[in-house]
Amino acid sequence: MAPPRFLPSMQTASRGMRAQRRKLAAATENLANTNTSRTADGDPYAVKRVAQEERSAEYARLQRSQGDIRLETELETTDSRHFEEPTQPLGRDAEVMGPETEIEAVEEERLEYDPSHPHADEEGYVHYPDVNVAQEMARMTSANRAYEANLTAVDATKKMVRETFKI
Repeated sequence: MAPPRFLPSMQTASRGMRAQRRKLAAATENLANTNTSRTADGDPYAVKRVAQEERSAEYARLQRSQGDIRLETELETTDSRHFEEPTQPLGRDAEVMGPETEIEAVEEERLEYDPSHPHADEEGYVHYPDVNVAQEMARMTSANRAYEANLTAVDATKKMVRETFKI
C-alpha cells in the first residue's frame, strides 16, 4: 500500500518548524547574553548562529525522478505517477524534507574600554560578544513568521485530510 500523500508536506513543515524554533532560541540566547563578558570557561560568550546545510545534488536528482522538477519543454497529456507506485515513498528520505539545521558558535567580540571592570584585560578593555540587538530582533521576527507559515501549512494539510475523510 502506498504511503499517504499528505505525510511529506506534514514532515516538511515539521522540519521547518524545528529549524525556526532553533533560530528563535539562538537569537533569544544571543540577546540574553549581550553583556556577558565571561562564561564559566573564562571566555566571552560566543554568539550563536544557525546554519543550514545546502541541498545536495542527490536531492535534485530525487526531485527530478519524482517529476517535481520539469526539465522538458513538451507538455505531457498524462502524468505517469497516476498509474504506478512511486519507487521511493515520498517523505521518507531526510533530503526530501529539506536541509538540517545546526547551531554554530561564532567568536565575534567587541571591546569596550572600562579599566574598573573586573574582567578588563591589561589594557583596560572588556571583551563582550558582538551581538547586534537590531539584527537579533530581525532574526527573531523572521523566524517567528516562518514558523507561523509552516504551522499554517500543517493546519491546511489537516483540514484537507479531514475533508477527505468526510467524502
